[in-house]
Amino acid sequence: MRTLKDRYGFLFWMRWIVWFAGSFVLAAIFWTTLMKGVFGRIRGTELILTWAVSVFGSWFILIIPFMRKKEQIWKRLNPDQEIAVDAWFGGMSVFLALLVASAFFWSGWFLKGAPRDAGIDPRWVRAVFGTWLFITLPFLVVMYRQADRIFKNAHARQTHAPRFRSIFVDRQKRLLPEPLAAKVSAMPANLPKGHVVSLVLKDGRRIDHVFILGGREILGLYDRASFDFETAAIQDIQRIDNSHLPDYDESRWLRLDGIR
Repeated sequence: MRTLKDRYGFLFWMRWIVWFAGSFVLAAIFWTTLMKGVFGRIRGTELILTWAVSVFGSWFILIIPFMRKKEQIWKRLNPDQEIAVDAWFGGMSVFLALLVASAFFWSGWFLKGAPRDAGIDPRWVRAVFGTWLFITLPFLVVMYRQADRIFKNAHARQTHAPRFRSIFVDRQKRLLPEPLAAKVSAMPANLPKGHVVSLVLKDGRRIDHVFILGGREILGLYDRASFDFETAAIQDIQRIDNSHLPDYDESRWLRLDGIR
């Protein structure tokens, strides 16, 4: 009997809820134990704020994988948005981690003795936030450059109109016979996942600069207007040395799977 299994059904979301709540409890236990070991009792405004920032900051970082998985399941983001969201989550994680580190450091510096119960030490506030802002400035520059790069790459991908020609040829008609496919697979690749070769046909014709994907599938032709031969008519395949590859001009490329 075949049973249907819903990967993202009730049990998946139940695990999500359990981790969502459990990770907060784990973060609270961890920081409470750590701070008690360092400072003794957690009392005084400074230590309470340090504890709160540490717990909520680490909890946010712990639930990021589940938040990302939820968005990927619902498929509400395109690839460019996925990159931007990942960068935002990463940036927020670093900001929070630096704030926790600053608060923890200055709490240990100012509160070596008994912490003050009345009010908050203004020196602690200035030290924590001043240090945090100072060490985040270089990171803000990096984040700005990354955001600018993400935007430019997304704009280029979304506005670029390919200038190559494209026709549809059934994939089965573009697959090499087994002996020729084995020969291509044994050749060193010219390009990632592919080979640029010359085909020698049984009628004597020679077709240069043919791109073969994965050692088997003819994906494109260079400087040709059509796919005017059959794979069964190929007598031999010869690899083109990298030093003899032509300069790439997109307008001279003919793609055979009909995809733009």
